[in-house]
Amino acid sequence: MIYTPLHPHIYEINEQYFYSSKVHTYLLDLKESVLLFDLPTYAEDLEQWLLSFGKPLNAILSHGSCGIEDGEIWQEKIGLKVYGHQADENHPWIRMKPDVLFVEMPFFDENVEVIHTPGHSAGSICVLEKTTQSLFTGDTIYGNKEGKIRDIRKENYADYENIEDRLKSCQDLLKYDFKHIYPFHYEILEEKGKGALRDYLSKL
Repeated sequence: MIYTPLHPHIYEINEQYFYSSKVHTYLLDLKESVLLFDLPTYAEDLEQWLLSFGKPLNAILSHGSCGIEDGEIWQEKIGLKVYGHQADENHPWIRMKPDVLFVEMPFFDENVEVIHTPGHSAGSICVLEKTTQSLFTGDTIYGNKEGKIRDIRKENYADYENIEDRLKSCQDLLKYDFKHIYPFHYEILEEKGKGALRDYLSKL
């Protein structure tokens, strides 16, 4: 199977890897377009599935290093329009040139909100799908196998990351109405994501 349904119009794309680590990329089937959150590795069956929606195809990068090397293939083969935050234009790990570099948060659908969450990179973003209360977080936050927030203070940070900004962005996310956390790395948190984030921040 190419994908796993998470909600009636939201899918996780299966068997995605960043170097040797398994990661999560997602597809949101919106009213007027399809939105990918981070880019999947190219495969012909995945290409056919994307084209089967019959809608304009967009993708948004959660941060500069999530271009995945196949980004240019998607742009060329199916005309995928890729969005990235302007603050990550010169990110040292970026794998491709986005079609759109934005500062003001782009609009894709009335039920989708793009949220600037600097910290992991200056241009990190999260995406909130309001009808399902699903928060797509990239590398801003993620879960662990115990159903809690993985402690970002214990990671090895690259010199482009700012831990204070990242924690502030996590605190700011509590203002939004969400239940599920869908990250790029590590574990998905279903149903109790906001509670797990609140608990994590309260103990810092």
